[in-house]
Amino acid sequence: MDEKEIIERELFSDTSQYNDIIKRPYQQSKGHMPMMKEDRAGQFSPFAALTGFGSLIQKKAEIYAHKKYLSADEERTIFNKLQLAVRSKQPVTINYFNDTVGYYEEFHDQVSKIKPERGRVFFNDHSSVVIANIKQVRE
Repeated sequence: MDEKEIIERELFSDTSQYNDIIKRPYQQSKGHMPMMKEDRAGQFSPFAALTGFGSLIQKKAEIYAHKKYLSADEERTIFNKLQLAVRSKQPVTINYFNDTVGYYEEFHDQVSKIKPERGRVFFNDHSSVVIANIKQVRE
């Protein structure tokens, strides 16, 4: 037994200070109805509010199962192509992972600006796209 366990036993196993109330009978509240047994466990479950959260994470994981992740060199190449597209003002074809539907899509548009601090690239006619979701940039 390590030192931490010894200290915990000394602090938390001595219930002598509660001897005066431990043996007392339960007093039913006169102002409140008793809680149903089925509902009692909920008050001790700190994450009860997150019960549906697991299924949401599972759904997102299923969507992202189709995504192909690029290497750092490939990401740098894509970023450089996007910067070149901003300067040249020429439309490019973007192949990107649409995380709403879970599949790759493609569109042809002019890059208006890149915001690396937000991780997004903006286009004239299409909404912005997460840079990390872009798989290919073609002229």
